[in-house]
This record gives sequence, C-alpha cells and structure tokens, in this order.
Amino acid sequence: MVFYSIMPFETVFSGYYSNAKDVLMEMDYLGEKVEVALAGDSRYVIRRLISTSPKAYLDPRLQPGSVISKY
Repeated sequence: MVFYSIMPFETVFSGYYSNAKDVLMEMDYLGEKVEVALAGDSRYVIRRLISTSPKAYLDPRLQPGSVISKY
C-alpha cells in the first residue's frame, strides 16, 4: 500500500512508534515463553507468546495484553 500525503512523515506517524520505548524481555510463564513489558512494581504485560504448541494460543491467561505477576 502506498500512502500519499503533503504532510511530513513524522507528523502523520507521530504516535506509531510510541510503544518502542518499552523495554521488552522474555520470561517463562505457565511453562511457555512469553515476551513481556514492565507495567510497574512486579507486574508485566504480555506482548507476545512464543510457542509451537497450538494449545498455548488457546489459553486466555497467555494472550497478549494480559497482566501477569512475576512469581
């Protein structure tokens, strides 16, 4: 897709990379590897599930956006 605009690229996509400042790390949670971002204290937000098991993707506790605690 091509996007044509007279506005500068930085203006159009100013908020697109706002999450790029998050420090991401991988950790094991419920026996699966997940990529998380620190949400505060000892809480993390799951950003990505890294698994080859289809069953893991059906588990609502492992879905991106879920808030977890490191134990």
